[in-house]
Amino acid sequence: MREGISTKFGLTILVMAVCGAVMAQEADKGRDQTGADAAARITFGTNFVADPCQTCKYNSNPLSGYFVWGRDNCTSPGDIQAVAVPFIAAADGTPSHISTSIILNDPANCPTDTVTLGLYTDTCGDGPGTLLAQANATVAEATCGLTIAKLAGAPSLTQGTKYWITATTSAAQVALDSRWHPSNTAGYAANQEGVWIPSNGITPGFSVQGSNSLLGRTESNAQGQMFGGNLLLDPCNGLEYEPDGGLEVRGPENCTTEGSTRWAAVPFIAARTGIPRRISAAITLYDPAFCTYNKVTLSLYTDNDCEGTPGTPLVSGQASVPLEAPDLAVAKLQHSPSLTKGIKYWVVATTTAAQANLDARWHGSNNAQLGVNLGDEWVQFSGGTPAFSVE
Repeated sequence: MREGISTKFGLTILVMAVCGAVMAQEADKGRDQTGADAAARITFGTNFVADPCQTCKYNSNPLSGYFVWGRDNCTSPGDIQAVAVPFIAAADGTPSHISTSIILNDPANCPTDTVTLGLYTDTCGDGPGTLLAQANATVAEATCGLTIAKLAGAPSLTQGTKYWITATTSAAQVALDSRWHPSNTAGYAANQEGVWIPSNGITPGFSVQGSNSLLGRTESNAQGQMFGGNLLLDPCNGLEYEPDGGLEVRGPENCTTEGSTRWAAVPFIAARTGIPRRISAAITLYDPAFCTYNKVTLSLYTDNDCEGTPGTPLVSGQASVPLEAPDLAVAKLQHSPSLTKGIKYWVVATTTAAQANLDARWHGSNNAQLGVNLGDEWVQFSGGTPAFSVE
């Protein structure tokens, strides 16, 4: 997303009047619990992650993210903007806290510091559905701060079900001027004619925590053996990635823009130390009826000194590109060096001279979805971060 889109997307806000909805509670700064309460807390969904290239567990660049505005905001008076981000519940249980990376834009001149954080059902394509619970939260002022809402009377969530977190303003919050910063997992890079260009999917940073149901299933650990990845099964379409759109991956003799080469890359923080054996990427042929060549090179790279682009290649493998979703392009890795936990690496999709005819696209992760209120309705779309896994 270009910065102009990410910082000022919508002009008006949906009035959310849902019968039987839980009323907003008093603003809460969400201090961490200790003892038994902390031990019992589980995470239903989050995209906060420690990145060695970032000071915070989200992207704190002051120009990144989406505005969350009340009508009397200081930046663009008269405009209202609400933002939402979905998650798939990792366990059964009751949510108690919503944490977000929402920060005041100008606390000295625009001091209104409360926002309404809500928990909604999903509509499978149209963004948030029915309000389940909401609460006021005190908006953080300092870099790396969190805006945390304490929920009261929230219903139980069901593992594997999709929900949404929303940031809206009430009549008492009309002067709010804030920005919802993106997750550290939302970045990617595109290569156009040999030059890597850093980009950010702008998926808002968040965490939903609470307590596990006594008879509920345990917290999901499907990604426990992965070094990194963002493939996630969406119950709405049964796919692990967004089936539409994506970044171009093309050799110079492709069918769509002949003579133009396009490559793509996505970073990850290694979740463990060890030797990776394969890379899976949500790459499919752009037009399999007319452009049938189906080989791509998938590689692991170092990070380019926190410049937002890949650095030095470590290992590569050739993968067959499937015709369409839900299949994945999978490259087996041989003689790969060991990866180190906590270090940043990149998955890169390129073409060799022998793969010059490739015409494909790398689809976005389901974790990169978000919603923006453009007036009388929520608009759902993908932030574009390519879907992958490294195992």
